[in-house]
Amino acid sequence: MAGLAQAATNLVTKQSSHPFEITLDHLEAAVKDNGLKVFTRLDHAAAAKAVGLEMPPATVLVVGSPQGGTPLFLQHPMLAIDLPLKMLVWQDQAGKVYVSYNDAAHISAVFFRHGFDAQSDKLHAAAKGLESKLAAATDAAIG
Repeated sequence: MAGLAQAATNLVTKQSSHPFEITLDHLEAAVKDNGLKVFTRLDHAAAAKAVGLEMPPATVLVVGSPQGGTPLFLQHPMLAIDLPLKMLVWQDQAGKVYVSYNDAAHISAVFFRHGFDAQSDKLHAAAKGLESKLAAATDAAIG
C-alpha cells in the first residue's frame, strides 16, 4: 500500500475497518450528511463482469453540490469535464477495503486548469472545504 500511496500524488487513501458493501453504503450516507449530493455510483467490477472479466470490488461515487457547482459551470462551462468530484471505494487482492479521493491541491489545480485565479484565497478555501467534506465522510464511513 505504501508504494501505491506514494505513486498517487494528490490522492488520499484510507483503509476501512468494514467490508466493501458496508463501507460503500456508509460512505454514501456520510457524503449526504456532509451536505453533498451523490449523483451516481459507477460499479467497475460489475462492468468488468458484464464483459467476462473479473476484478475485486471497485465503485466510484460521483458527488458534488449543484448549488455550489452550477454558478462555477456558468462561468467556466468546461469545468464540467472535471466536476463533480469522485470518491473511490475499492478492495485489493488481499481483501482490504479502501476509500480514495483527491485532495485540496488537486481540486485547486482543477479550478486553475479552467481559468480561475491561481492566487484566489477564496478558491483555495473552497478546495480545502471540499476536501474537508470528503475527509469527514470517509472517516465516518471507515471507522
